[in-house]
Amino acid sequence: MDIQNLKHYILDNNKIPLILESLGCHDIQNKSTYYSCANKDGDNKTAINVYQNENLITLDYTRDIPSIHGNSDIFSLVQFFQNCSFFEAVKFVCNAIGIDYYYDFDEKLPQSIKITKMLLNMNNGDNSENEDMPVKPINEHILSYYKPYVNDLFKIDGIDYETQQEFEIGYDEFFNRITIPIRDELGNLCGVKGRLLKTNLDKNDEKYLYIEQCSKSKILYGLYKTYQYIQHNKQVFVSEAEKGVMQLYAYGYRNCVATSGSKISKHQIEMLTRLNADIIFCYDKDITKDTIKNIANQFIKEIPVYALIDKNNILQEKESPMDKKENFEYMLKHNLYRIN
Repeated sequence: MDIQNLKHYILDNNKIPLILESLGCHDIQNKSTYYSCANKDGDNKTAINVYQNENLITLDYTRDIPSIHGNSDIFSLVQFFQNCSFFEAVKFVCNAIGIDYYYDFDEKLPQSIKITKMLLNMNNGDNSENEDMPVKPINEHILSYYKPYVNDLFKIDGIDYETQQEFEIGYDEFFNRITIPIRDELGNLCGVKGRLLKTNLDKNDEKYLYIEQCSKSKILYGLYKTYQYIQHNKQVFVSEAEKGVMQLYAYGYRNCVATSGSKISKHQIEMLTRLNADIIFCYDKDITKDTIKNIANQFIKEIPVYALIDKNNILQEKESPMDKKENFEYMLKHNLYRIN
């Protein structure tokens, strides 16, 4: 779900009262620039203010919501009263206003507007692959096409058989590829990635490709499994590749996600921000500190951003900090740097 588009939809269609009613709030009043209401368990009629601006800033004068959820908008309010994750709060809001969690805000736009949006993104330097492609669940039956086989290629890279089974790793006989199901933050299947089952790759070999396409820029791989560990540890390790998540998971570091590439989208930044946790980038050796600094600058200043920087040159070229457990633990102890 694109959060900024959802906020615009809520404003444009005057859906704030519906959300507040669904939460059990009462005495809802439109004060022109904001809505006021009482908490569901209170009698102060102006305890809550929801401002009608693009950020839907929300203040509850009798609850300290920002200290718990790190944000102060209508989704934070839902999180507080429903005692749920941010993503569950978004789903609650969608249900309250009568749209699907996977609602495509651009579906009804004229083709001319879609082209204009694409050109604007290109002019702004936003060339992320599939950036505007909506996340859509696909049929779970697709996984039955693949053999439920674990593999030694991943095992050699530190991903034991148990972890491979946990992440539903399989094998596509037709394409000779290891299959990696891609699930979104709610755990719904949205794509399948394939890794060529060859040790020595030729120059024309595509190491990775999507057997079932998905909007990788709108997904944090592994989050549906690792969210509880992120909340418990109040930190999240961010790797480039899905394999990095599985490696960390196998090592016992389960508070992790992957961005599926060195580029990071605005949507992924929003998702990481909403985790309300310290962010630790664990990108490959060839990703420079300046690149990570540019990424860190896209986060609000209240979100601490760190990175594992190989200043001791213990990694090989293009090697990931997660490729060896001992390297990861050494860098975590000696090469963890605050970026912002």
